[in-house]
Amino acid sequence: MATVSFKEDVVVRDQKKAEEIARALKQPRDKTLQPSQPDPLPKNAGAIWFNRCEK
Repeated sequence: MATVSFKEDVVVRDQKKAEEIARALKQPRDKTLQPSQPDPLPKNAGAIWFNRCEK
C-alpha cells in the first residue's frame, strides 16, 4: 500500500488521469528502483566552470 500524504487537497478534474493516479497508488512500490546518478565530473571541471587555463 502506498503511503502518500498531501498538506492540501488535490483535485484532479480529468477522469482518466484520476483513474491512472488511483491505479498507480494501489501498486506495490518497487524497491529495486533507484534515483539516477549524475555522470562523474571530469578532472578539469574547475577549469571548465571557472575559465581557468591549466598550463
